[in-house]
Amino acid sequence: MKKLALILFGLLGAIALFGCSSNSSSSSAGGSGEPVQGGDLNVAMGSEPDTLDWMYSGESATRKIGWHIYEGLFALDKDYQARPLLAEDYSVSDDKKTYTITLRDGLKFHNGQDVTANDAKASLDRWTKVSSVGKIASSHISSIEAKDDKTIVVTLKDVYTSLLTDLAAPKASAIIIPAEIAEAAGEQPLTNEQFIGTGPFQFDSWKSGNEIVLSKFADYKSRDEEDWGGLTGEKTAYLDSIHFKVVKDPQVMLNGLKTNLYDYVQSIPLDLYEVVNTTPNVEAVTSNNGYTVITPDKSEAPFDDLDVRKAFHAALDKEAMAKATYGNSDFYELDGALFTPDQTALYSDENIDNFAAFDQDEAKKLLEESSYDGQPVKIIFSNDNADYKKIAEIAEQQLEAVGFTVELESYEWATYLEKWGEAENWDMVVVGWSPFFSPNQAGMVSRENNSSGWYHSDRWQELLAQWGTADETEQQQILAELNKTLYEELPFEKVTNISALDARTTDLQGYDAWYGPRFWNTWKSK
Repeated sequence: MKKLALILFGLLGAIALFGCSSNSSSSSAGGSGEPVQGGDLNVAMGSEPDTLDWMYSGESATRKIGWHIYEGLFALDKDYQARPLLAEDYSVSDDKKTYTITLRDGLKFHNGQDVTANDAKASLDRWTKVSSVGKIASSHISSIEAKDDKTIVVTLKDVYTSLLTDLAAPKASAIIIPAEIAEAAGEQPLTNEQFIGTGPFQFDSWKSGNEIVLSKFADYKSRDEEDWGGLTGEKTAYLDSIHFKVVKDPQVMLNGLKTNLYDYVQSIPLDLYEVVNTTPNVEAVTSNNGYTVITPDKSEAPFDDLDVRKAFHAALDKEAMAKATYGNSDFYELDGALFTPDQTALYSDENIDNFAAFDQDEAKKLLEESSYDGQPVKIIFSNDNADYKKIAEIAEQQLEAVGFTVELESYEWATYLEKWGEAENWDMVVVGWSPFFSPNQAGMVSRENNSSGWYHSDRWQELLAQWGTADETEQQQILAELNKTLYEELPFEKVTNISALDARTTDLQGYDAWYGPRFWNTWKSK
C-alpha cells in the first residue's frame, strides 16, 4: 500500500488517467418529462478503481464513483469556481490569513451520525497528509481548529489565495468523513467499511472485478441552488441504486447499450464514434479529457541528463502520434500549454512555441553529445487503455529512429500502478492526465514522486509559491513562466489535448455531463 500511496500522491489526478473534463458534454438529456423515482442504473466502466478513498486517490475511476458518496466543504460549480457545499458560509480576515467556515444545518453521514466541525477538522488533518493537493496546502496552514460544533477555523502562515480552490479540488479531494474513521485510517487508504460520506448515494458493496454498488441515501441534505451545477448546488437522488460494472471490452459495452443491459458506458474508443452515432436510442457523450503525456524518470540515468531529455523532445513527432492514436481531429488538439484553452482563467499560450520541436537530425545530434550509452530504455503502459498502447508503440519507433534502444512493457491496470511506483521498473511511462484547476494540482510536475518521474525543480517550486499570493494579473505572468519552465527543464512530454467518448441510452433523463458522469438529478424514463 505504501507503493500505491506514492503512485496516487499527485495523481490528482489521477491519473487517469483520463477523467472527463473541463467542458460540458456535447450531449445531455433535457428531461422532457417529469422525473421518475426509483430504478437501478447500470454503468459499464473499463477499469476498476484501486480504492474508493477519494481523498487518498486522484485516479479518475475513484473520482467518478467517489463523488456520489462523498462531499467536501467546498466544490467546483459548472463554471469551475469554488462554491460552498457542506459549508453554509465563510469569512476571511482582513489580513487574509484566517478563514472561518460554518457548516450547514442538518447534515448527516451515511452511518446516521450528525456532521460536526470535529469531523471536518479530522478530515482536513488527514487531507494534509495523504492528498497531494492537501500536502501543498499544508505548507501554508498554521492550524485547523474546531471552534464549536458548526465552525472550522483555518489559520494560515502566509497569504495563500489558492486555499478555497484546493479545498474544492476534484482530485485527491478534501472530503469530509467521520472523525473516528479519519483518525483510524490515518495515512492508509480507507477500507470498504470506512466508505462513509455525506453524498446523495451511499456505498453498498464491492465485488472485485465485477461491480461496485451504491444506493440512494434517504437522509441526504441537499443544497437549494439549481443553477450552480458541477459538484455543488441542488442534488436529488431519483435512482434507487447505481451499479458500476467492470467491462473491459468496448464492443460488449455497446452491445449492452443496445440491449438495455447498460444505461451508460465509459471510455469508448474513438474509432467507435460513428458506430455510437448511428445506433438507435444511443447518444454520444463527449468532453475535454485533459491530455496524454510521456513522462521520463529523472531520478537516474539516462533521463537525469537534460541533454537526453532534449533529444527525447526533438525525436517526437507529436502531430503524427496524435493523428495515429486518435484519428478524428475533433478528438484531439495540439497545444503545448500547461492548461487547456477552455480553462480560460488558467490558460496562457505564451512560451509554448517549443512544443512542436520535432527534428530528427537535431535529436540524433543531441543524443550523441549526451551521456546516453545505448542501454535500453523501458516504456511502461497499461494494456487496459488502447491509447496508451498506441502512443507507446509510436514513441518506440520515433525514438529508435534517432538512436535510442527501446523496450515496451505493458501491464493490466493494478500491476501498472504498482510498477509505476518504483523507479527501477521504468524509464518512461505513458499516461493521461485529466484536467486540474491550479498549478498546485498538476501531478505530472509534483515534487519528488513517481507521477512526475521524481521531478525536482527549485524554479517550479518558486513559481508555485508566487502563485499562492498572486492576483489575477500576476497569475497570468506566472502561467507564462510555468510554460517556459516546462520547455527549459522538460519534466514530461505533452502529446496532445484530447476528448473522451462515453455513451448513454436516450432513456437516461436529466443527465448533464460536466467533469465526468454524475448521476444525481438523473432518472430513467423507462
